[in-house]
Amino acid sequence: MNTRSKLEDKELEQLERLIRETPIEIDLVNRTMNKYESSRYTKQSESSRTSKKMRQRVMMITATAAMVFSFLFVTSLISPTMAATIKQVPVLSSIFKLAGDLGLQTADEKGLSTKLHTSVTRDDFTLSVSEVVYDGTRVSIAIERSHIENEKETLMDRISDIKLFINGNPLKSFAPDPENSMNGIIIKPGKDKDSAIIEFVDERNQGGRPFPEQFDLTLSTTITGIQDPLKIDIPVENKIEDYVILQPNVSRQYNNIHFTIEKIQFTPITTNITTRTILTDNSPVAELTMGIDVVDERGHKLKLSGGLGSYESNGSDMIMDHRYTPFESIPKTITLKPYIHLFKEYPKGEFQMDVNNEPKIQYIPELEVTLPINSQK
Repeated sequence: MNTRSKLEDKELEQLERLIRETPIEIDLVNRTMNKYESSRYTKQSESSRTSKKMRQRVMMITATAAMVFSFLFVTSLISPTMAATIKQVPVLSSIFKLAGDLGLQTADEKGLSTKLHTSVTRDDFTLSVSEVVYDGTRVSIAIERSHIENEKETLMDRISDIKLFINGNPLKSFAPDPENSMNGIIIKPGKDKDSAIIEFVDERNQGGRPFPEQFDLTLSTTITGIQDPLKIDIPVENKIEDYVILQPNVSRQYNNIHFTIEKIQFTPITTNITTRTILTDNSPVAELTMGIDVVDERGHKLKLSGGLGSYESNGSDMIMDHRYTPFESIPKTITLKPYIHLFKEYPKGEFQMDVNNEPKIQYIPELEVTLPINSQK
């Protein structure tokens, strides 16, 4: 370890000496000054003092540009050891900004997330939390590991058994039925193989307890190859002030499907739509596999980002939260277009696929609803 440190120090000294001692011909100065002098005839009122300052400024800018060029040239002479050292310097960029989730990008750009620098290390493995956001609808946590050269497994491959505690209480204690809670924790890709995003939501719309506006979250997770779970404490705060909540309670009926839109919530990060679907012949809702497309008055369709539902009675009654990307601005109207997935007769349970290799769907126009949006909170 000491030998490598001395070698790197020696190479850094060589690099600095090369930058300082390498002769550089700065032709740009003369060209720039000639151009400047030729334009003086149209500006006779300018004083010689101004000309001198301009000359000094041009000289300074040109010398700086030349030094940058010199540095770029000299770096090509750096040894593999030094290059590897430079490569290990982390490039700081937000996981939320690069993860492909419009809502999380918005949170990062508008300062709605909380930047963190908390981590835990065990057996030479470091797990960090760099960012968290909570909008009253979902909690998203950006996690990453220290880079390991030639590591084939992604962070998502190595992480498992995620447990969350809110102010010391298990997440499932906020569910309507803690013993049969569906958990609602998901993990999805981050900006690269060394990062990921953990998300979870409350079940207030299904009868559970809402999360506090501010709370201490404890994340416990298992990493393959490490015996004991890693734990990190994360402060969470809802910073969202600009939101819209509607409770239209509009229903539609088609055959045995009774469909109701109970609640719509717009935040800068998430569009959440709560629906209730009842099959009047008491058949299981799970077999329906119904989804909803959401479009505004301009035909812009939101991208589905997740969902959570719970069954009531004998399974023929389901309350579902559908989470979508946010609208760029609150629309004048939105149209909800329910659909069902089409399945193959054989093998049973497989989707029919279209030419773009996407599951085929069939809209149910009888259940379609268009709602005006009142932007009052």
